Amino acid sequence: MADSENLRRGRSRPGQQRTVLPSECSLPVPQPPARAESWTDDQLRRWLELWRGPSANLWDDGSRGMVALLVELESLGTNVNAAQLTEVRRISETLLLTPGSLSAAGYALESWPA
Repeated sequence: MADSENLRRGRSRPGQQRTVLPSECSLPVPQPPARAESWTDDQLRRWLELWRGPSANLWDDGSRGMVALLVELESLGTNVNAAQLTEVRRISETLLLTPGSLSAAGYALESWPA
């Protein structure tokens, strides 16, 4: 679903002031946890992608474990059970990776409608 469609679905309040996040995070990417030694190249790429994304501007070192768990769960692809899928959704919202969670927290991306 497109970002603007999520915003139109009531996840943004008219007149709500939102802080626009940069399209990329320029902060240093933290080292993945020690267990990442067994990660695939795709998992390492996803780690970097997440930490370079706009929401990473709002994270601190305490987010490392949650980001690592998201990387690991996402790598399961279609082999996830309902509980794991729910956890992916919860983590994504907690890390403000969804348009709805970003908007509800008062943030926006440059590409969003004003």
